[in-house]
Amino acid sequence: MSLRDGEWLSCEQVRVVGPLTGVTAPMIRETLIALHRQHPNHPSVCRMDREARRWVPVSTAEYAYLMDSDVSVLVWPEPGTAESVAVAAARAAVEQRTGERTGIEPHEVATAETLREALTSRGLGDRPLRVLVCGEFVGIRMSHAIGDARVFNTLVAEIFGAGAAGRPPRLAFPRPTRLPLARASLRFFGRDPRRVVTLLKTPRPVLEEPPADEPRRAWQPDVSATYIRSEPGTLSALRTWRDTHQPGVSAAAVLFAAARAAFEECGLQPGDPGMMILVDARRYLPKGATVDGNFAPAQYVIPSDTLDPRAIHEVMSATIAAGRPLSSLALRDLYALRARFSPTSPPAQVRVKPSPQLTITHIGRLDGYYSELPWACPPEYRMMLSAPTPGGPEAVTVTFAEMDGELHLNVTFHRSTFEEKAMRRIGELICADPVALVEAHRPR
Repeated sequence: MSLRDGEWLSCEQVRVVGPLTGVTAPMIRETLIALHRQHPNHPSVCRMDREARRWVPVSTAEYAYLMDSDVSVLVWPEPGTAESVAVAAARAAVEQRTGERTGIEPHEVATAETLREALTSRGLGDRPLRVLVCGEFVGIRMSHAIGDARVFNTLVAEIFGAGAAGRPPRLAFPRPTRLPLARASLRFFGRDPRRVVTLLKTPRPVLEEPPADEPRRAWQPDVSATYIRSEPGTLSALRTWRDTHQPGVSAAAVLFAAARAAFEECGLQPGDPGMMILVDARRYLPKGATVDGNFAPAQYVIPSDTLDPRAIHEVMSATIAAGRPLSSLALRDLYALRARFSPTSPPAQVRVKPSPQLTITHIGRLDGYYSELPWACPPEYRMMLSAPTPGGPEAVTVTFAEMDGELHLNVTFHRSTFEEKAMRRIGELICADPVALVEAHRPR
């Protein structure tokens, strides 16, 4: 396990997709067994030795045995209950319907959210991933040490879809580039040594710790998430507004500004002047070069105005143009080396009056990853739930994704810190009309 990947051992990623048709637990077991047979040393089919920070290959027989617990069926609702009767009736009605759908079914939302909650509450132990199947939905919990969102999205789509497609699973990056950080740095800075000077002059703000004398209370992690899907036309309207009022600004910057505005609208003012964003450093490699593992470092940036899309776009562009993501990867490797010999204890307290520490990420358009899954519904009713581990007691991760031309928003947090209703309201505000949020807070 590389130093960089080992630093992600405390973090995990959860993904739930559906409704799908014909994807079963036995099918996924066979897919993973086939993946192990082809690539027995790949992290996704090894054991995790957390203390030594290494991947431990397992035999074919042992891996087949582990599949019974790694891939299982979530029985929900409990058989014999009134809830189970109601859900069974709703599922039967969907199967017998002859007309077109008019929306996402309530029992589908309940199934997806129950599956997500079940996955976030189950630890991985020494396993790299676990899969749960519930009705028409499939969910996975995977260690972040396997890789970042680029690796995660590709691998999840293969695990869920290869069996249904009748083919063996494929690795995300079967021939990853060797020494990717060194190659990316030489390519970027070597082409123009003046970029080193630009990097040194570029501000590198630091997320400051809250004052130590603030009142605190006991705290334990309790990851939760809320999922909202935008109405048809929301993204296209956002881009039309952007082209008219903010030409040259990325759609992601508009969404980031809307997210910040939504927190303020709901009375949850972030406690710092900036935001954490994730930047995929693969952009610095030659076209066609691939990187397995984690290669998307977090960048703390302070726009001149966190509610102005152009200010966010400019600070993000300056960060990327200066090569800060590359230096961040190098610094993270050095930090990981130090942390291996000086481990820190997980936090046990949170401020009595917490303030959200925002990490905002746009993981792109997922159609290329998930379009071939055996969906049981038209594109406008597909669901994509996520829950990455928040980075601390007051951390809140806002994840934007696009699929089939619509926005899928997930807000992940600790419910031992923040109220679920407030986070749900924030997600609803962002997806209802992100342009209105930005307009209401735009500098006049």
